[in-house]
Amino acid sequence: MHDIKDFYWKTETNRKVEEYFPADKLDRARYATFLSRLLAQEGFDETRPDEEQKKNYVLNLNAEWGAGKTYFLKRWSRELIVDYPVVYIDAWQQDYSDDPFLTVIAGIIKQLKLQAKFNITIPKSAVSMFKAVAPAIAQGLTKKISGIDLDELHTLLFSDDEIDSEQNQNSNKLAVSDFSPAVKALAQNLIKDHEAKNKSIEVIKSKLDDWVSKFEKQEGKSLPIFIFIDELDRCRPSYAVEMLETIKHIFDVKGIVFVVATDTGQLQHTIKSIYGEGFDAKVYLGRFFNSRYSLKRPVLKDFLLVHSDTTKFESAYLESKNIEILPRTETPETALANISVVLDAFQVPPRTAIQITERITAIIVNLPNGKKVDVLVLAVLFCIYEKDHPLYEEIINGRFKRTKRGNESKIIDISLADFLQKDISEEYLSAELIYFIDPLLYTSQFYNGRFVPKDNKYFEGNYPISLSKFIENTFCKTFDLHVVDFNVIYSSGEDLTELQNAEKALAQHKIEASPEVTLLWLNYIYIKNEYNKITKEQYRDFIELSSPLDYMGDS
Repeated sequence: MHDIKDFYWKTETNRKVEEYFPADKLDRARYATFLSRLLAQEGFDETRPDEEQKKNYVLNLNAEWGAGKTYFLKRWSRELIVDYPVVYIDAWQQDYSDDPFLTVIAGIIKQLKLQAKFNITIPKSAVSMFKAVAPAIAQGLTKKISGIDLDELHTLLFSDDEIDSEQNQNSNKLAVSDFSPAVKALAQNLIKDHEAKNKSIEVIKSKLDDWVSKFEKQEGKSLPIFIFIDELDRCRPSYAVEMLETIKHIFDVKGIVFVVATDTGQLQHTIKSIYGEGFDAKVYLGRFFNSRYSLKRPVLKDFLLVHSDTTKFESAYLESKNIEILPRTETPETALANISVVLDAFQVPPRTAIQITERITAIIVNLPNGKKVDVLVLAVLFCIYEKDHPLYEEIINGRFKRTKRGNESKIIDISLADFLQKDISEEYLSAELIYFIDPLLYTSQFYNGRFVPKDNKYFEGNYPISLSKFIENTFCKTFDLHVVDFNVIYSSGEDLTELQNAEKALAQHKIEASPEVTLLWLNYIYIKNEYNKITKEQYRDFIELSSPLDYMGDS
């Protein structure tokens, strides 16, 4: 057995000499290293007794759809193929074949031929049976094809003398004479096909066992043989189940290790669609796998960078379209990091995270010349839209109202901010959003009440604010009439405009990049650049126009 070194995927692969893989931004390489060592040991271990050195092992690699399983499996298989026989099969691309056996055996033969220094072939006679109509008896479809059940088939295939006398006395059973010659011939052919297929399976398993033995002796290759099955959860339900049955019953050859990648939750739904909602799909799947390994939820900040179009958040793009977004950021990476803070707080699945980011991108692309939008307000709205649609309807239509019983049984209102934050952990509420602010872009002097105008000495740079403060003072200000107005807090009783109040608050605050200052600047920018004039109705149009756009997976 080869000593498996740590895989390094921090850089992209060379496009000119091998299949291209971008840099691993999700830190998946260490999982591939760990699993390689585990599976290599399970499949072939020379320290075990001779008869137990080789084993068959099936691992279920579980991750949500859109979480990067295909990248992980393909790059992992490319690492292993240097020292081990490796086969990679995309089940979804092949599910048109109607026969999972043919899919797997064809993939094995085609790919192992390129790696073996010996002949990889299977007799045509052993494969030919699998190209015909699926064997009805094996699949329990006899009645559908021939109109008779298994007891009746038994009656048909054997003489009356061979049938139990008690069965003969059953008036509900049909006698041989009740069947037409055509039906008799069909039933006999089904049995012959089934027997031939069983013999073919024996031949093929013998061949697989022979290849395992020859790879064990081949210089430069070690056991076990790794076979990766990808995209099974995207296949037709019947095909997915048949694929698992095929791996379990036909390819259970010692020295072969299978890695079957699925969104296991989705696969369980697939199985229930066949056997019914009351069927225990979890227990059923347990029959096929020795173990399950679930890839941890990716860090959305890095995950979105892999799957999103970052160019639409670049300053050059926004300026070319003459449109504005908040937050302004120095880099697209920071823009996506801000969005990921919101998505993490609402605990949306990775696939939904991509979906929401794609919708925000589509909204930016469709902004008319001179228009603007706050993408973090959009992000919060999309999360609510996906996780609690009735709540979204209440918020967007201005009907939100919640109450609780306070002191002395007095009924008091619950603010939208408190209601939204009650289910978000403190870790996420305190996470920072970053705004890049160029103060002189907005004004060189602040209104300072009755005093002389004050020079704007705030510095250009990144200004932080917690998600909690953003929800309370920016998001809820758009949708909740109960939010305290910032301008009232900083008003001295003078008859000032909103903008003058906002400037005065900045003029009188200490010059620093603190969350308090970020709030003051946000209030100012909202008034100065008229973000406060984007109505609930406009946000509803943004959300509902883009929400039918669903992420379907990378092509």
